[in-house]
Amino acid sequence: MRFFILSLSMIMFFVNPAMAQDERFWRKLVTGELTREQKKEPGVAKWVFSTPRYEFDLNSDGKNESLTVQLVDGMSVVEIYSHDKSLLFRGTLTGVGMDSKIYRLRLIDVSDKVRSLLIHFYEGKTESQRFEATARLYFVTFAKADMSKFSFQKGPQYWHEYEAPRDQYWRRKYAINVMDLNKDGAKEVFVNFNSSQSVWQYQNSGLWQEL
Repeated sequence: MRFFILSLSMIMFFVNPAMAQDERFWRKLVTGELTREQKKEPGVAKWVFSTPRYEFDLNSDGKNESLTVQLVDGMSVVEIYSHDKSLLFRGTLTGVGMDSKIYRLRLIDVSDKVRSLLIHFYEGKTESQRFEATARLYFVTFAKADMSKFSFQKGPQYWHEYEAPRDQYWRRKYAINVMDLNKDGAKEVFVNFNSSQSVWQYQNSGLWQEL
């Protein structure tokens, strides 16, 4: 009898926690707590890789601004800081495949009052049934006299590499030039890609428009 009671007590000891868990599970299921959408507070990035801050006089006022390029949880980020280290601009570039990255920055004078930072962005590669990779241009534009406002715009695709089964492969040639095509005092961005040409013109609204 003692052995039976002891065995029963041991069984209840091991069973009760499971019963309690089942009870909590069914209570959450009945009340909707189990399936209710849980709101998550925005958290800190898990992985951040950053270049040093590169200093240069962005608007020719005699004071150096600084710029960093970051990789934040797989997303490419550009940050621009004022001479007193306060953040002026932050832009995120979205890749379409693996190994996306910013690989070139070019500062141009659009006119005597406006400058633009041209970002050459490798959008990444995909390798499922075929290999494909692309690159795209981004515009960060601002007025020299007002560093508090930056416009950020996704521009044209200018590079494409492709490889498929049965020895199909191509890599399209490209050229990007900056020139005043219509002689109005403001420079356009001319993109020659894959036997096609496009001209991007700066608008007074702060954005670029394809002509």
